[in-house]
Amino acid sequence: MVALQVGAAVLCGALEVIEDARWVGVGPLPVLLAALALTSLAISVLAGARRRLPSRWLLAADYALVAALCVAVPWFAPAVAAAWWPGTALPYVLLAAVMVGVSFRPWPAVAAWVALLGGAFTLGAVLAGDEWWHPLPHLAGMAANAGVSWYVTTILVHNARDLDRARAEEVLRTAQLSEERERARTARVLHDRILQTLEALVRDGWIADAPVRARVAEESRWLRAYLRGDNGDPGSDVLAALETVVRQAVGGGLHVEFNAGRLRASPDRGRISPRSVDALAGALREALTNVAKHAGVRHAVVWAEARAGVATVSVLDHGTGFDPDRRPPGLGISRSIIDRAASVGGTATVETAPGEGTHVTVRVPFPTDDRPATAD
Repeated sequence: MVALQVGAAVLCGALEVIEDARWVGVGPLPVLLAALALTSLAISVLAGARRRLPSRWLLAADYALVAALCVAVPWFAPAVAAAWWPGTALPYVLLAAVMVGVSFRPWPAVAAWVALLGGAFTLGAVLAGDEWWHPLPHLAGMAANAGVSWYVTTILVHNARDLDRARAEEVLRTAQLSEERERARTARVLHDRILQTLEALVRDGWIADAPVRARVAEESRWLRAYLRGDNGDPGSDVLAALETVVRQAVGGGLHVEFNAGRLRASPDRGRISPRSVDALAGALREALTNVAKHAGVRHAVVWAEARAGVATVSVLDHGTGFDPDRRPPGLGISRSIIDRAASVGGTATVETAPGEGTHVTVRVPFPTDDRPATAD
């Protein structure tokens, strides 16, 4: 675009202004020429600086001025036009046709601008005293220039989009490969350090407390299954997942009263997606862990139900509680409870006060139509 605009200006300047400037001072022609020069300069600067086409309105103004000059020159300077026509009008119109093909992608717009330029050029020839059919070969050249430039530019645009898409896919593949490598490295660390230590603690009798030893053994079995590619979860059944968490807490020495009659009887239980099941189970696990570690009691009550498109799990303890505005360190409320619920479109609330116990409620929505739950 920049090369075409600069080339057109240099060509016309060489043919007319530098030669003898036969008509640049006639009537409104200086104004039209100045306007054309300004639009051409603006297009060149913007296209060069931004490396993309400028506003379509600016391009349209430039092409409209070319058409206006084709008519204005023979109209205001008929004697001069009759002697030199088509002069600079022909090369500039041909270059304008090329720029039209570069500037506009819808072919009707290209055809309309070529028709406008061709009509103005033909009218200028008639006003200059030429026969109307004499410009026909030039009109064919204009159409060919616009068509070829439109076709080539369209191919280049498509190739550029394909290249951008390929680059984006390559970036995504690189990120996925990096993530896979990081997961593999983490898995090696977990296997070689954490899992081996847990299994050694259980196998070699380092843990004297039987409930704690059973809990560590269960967690080590889960971790080994996870590293093999089995996450150890009981599928997408929310009741089975919650029961597994409760059994783990009981194995760790916590007495849990689990009330899930409404969840067990709910016909909507199977609609809860695996991601939502994982979020509910993870939130319950963290809440029971907080009871065991921080509440100062060994008893908790768990309710679970699913109705009206919402699965609800709540945990109540009558322990020490805490100030919700100043949570003690070690509580995984924000990340393990609230963030888990939010990740599947749910909510989590924590009601507590010093000496008043803690009540955690997690609510996760699920579809209530006839579509089965998916793994998202």
